[in-house]
Amino acid sequence: MELINIAELKSHLSDVIAKVSETGSTVIIGKYGKPVAKLSPFSEEEKDRSLGFGKHLLMTTISNLQQQVDQPVDTEILDDFYQ
Repeated sequence: MELINIAELKSHLSDVIAKVSETGSTVIIGKYGKPVAKLSPFSEEEKDRSLGFGKHLLMTTISNLQQQVDQPVDTEILDDFYQ
């Protein structure tokens, strides 16, 4: 991977983006010679994300939720809840 300083990147941004796009290589962006960021080619595959936090939650519809709300609650469950 090539390191390019911000000052040089500012003056050659179009060329650097073209190089990354055409070759698929990644360019490291540096500040005073130290890496601070990287520029990599965009891929449509990156948009797909796997489920992480909340993956145990089920998706439902409004009508399913309304049916659950309209169902009577067992009084024994309510008594246990309020103890």
